[in-house]
Amino acid sequence: MKASLAFIFLAAVGVVEAFDHASVENAFTTSWGNVSFTSYASFMGVPYWLFGIVWFPLVLVIGLWSTRLGRADLKSELLILLTVGNLFTGYLWFLDLDVINAFSAAYVGLYATNYALTGLIVAQNWSNRAMKDFSAGTVIGMVIGVFLGPFGAVALGLTGGVFGAIGGYTSTK
Repeated sequence: MKASLAFIFLAAVGVVEAFDHASVENAFTTSWGNVSFTSYASFMGVPYWLFGIVWFPLVLVIGLWSTRLGRADLKSELLILLTVGNLFTGYLWFLDLDVINAFSAAYVGLYATNYALTGLIVAQNWSNRAMKDFSAGTVIGMVIGVFLGPFGAVALGLTGGVFGAIGGYTSTK
């Protein structure tokens, strides 16, 4: 149950971080012309700050619902949801490190919050084989990826984690 409360707290922190990031991007101005916007600041026309404003409240609501307001343990299925966010951060790391060479504490804070939420799910459900395979795949991918630079470590770590989790989920069915 303590992990559930930590998850809810971290998701709430993510909500605050997302709104802070959006305010830094001038997202709440009355004129869209004042919003900081470059060709790399959106995905299919949707600005990145909006993803955070939608993502972290969604994770918070699902966390509150799935843990019955923090009274139940974290469900292992939350790993699937958070992996979607982790894969998206992989794309954002690529933009940050390789394309625009922009590295911001606000971005890293958002990514780290999603990774910490994932870590809580893995720790709470460690007896589940998928969690162990996810962790092993992440570590192996990161070690291999280090030879390709920071983005390689992130990309191969995320990829290894996904393949590990898929292998763990399919082997238990």
